[in-house]
Amino acid sequence: MPTTTSYSLGYKFSRDYVADGWYNTINNGELTSEQESALVDALIDAEVDAFEALLPESHYWLIDTSELQYPVGDAAVLGDLDALLKQAVETVMNRLPEIEARVLAGLA
Repeated sequence: MPTTTSYSLGYKFSRDYVADGWYNTINNGELTSEQESALVDALIDAEVDAFEALLPESHYWLIDTSELQYPVGDAAVLGDLDALLKQAVETVMNRLPEIEARVLAGLA
């Protein structure tokens, strides 16, 4: 018997959509393609972590399938997921200089 179930979140919660947003944010011509790609991957990971930190325990954002995974029978109130996503993006934006420095140092 399955212990988890999932709920489709739609395109706004897909890896492609999130990646496009981050590429548009960082695309100022100063980074190489390799640097941009690595930075976007790190920003996506940070956004998923920030979003999941706002969710009830045992709830996970499966960004590759644009789904929310949670325990079967869980009735936790999630609230406005779009607002939570916006909050997660703001959290990552505040950490952008730190994340960029770490990623670029790792590529050096």
